[in-house]
Amino acid sequence: MVDFEQKRKYYRLRYPKRAMPSIRFEENLYQVTEVSEKGIRIMMKNLVSLYKGLSMTGTLNLHDEREVTVKGSILRFDKEEVIVILDKGPSFKHMVEEQRHIRNKYPSYFARLRTQAA
Repeated sequence: MVDFEQKRKYYRLRYPKRAMPSIRFEENLYQVTEVSEKGIRIMMKNLVSLYKGLSMTGTLNLHDEREVTVKGSILRFDKEEVIVILDKGPSFKHMVEEQRHIRNKYPSYFARLRTQAA
């Protein structure tokens, strides 16, 4: 039997394009590609005014119109995505509910991810 060792402390939920939640920073709304309890990956095309370490506070809009206040700072940039490390963000309960929602609404999504990883 092969033991699987989790390399990350927090589970990261990557969203299918149709199910991406949004996040609001000030008056701007962005799509979120990935969420964990301590981090978030956000699609942002205009990165000119952003820099590593910049503090950000916003509202993450999860399915069923649930809003979660997030606070953190920019960790790094990856092409047109900004990775923010969170001091305050979604709870474990939020993560489980989001994963359940994706599994129920997009049942083939996780199966496709498993075959891509293999």
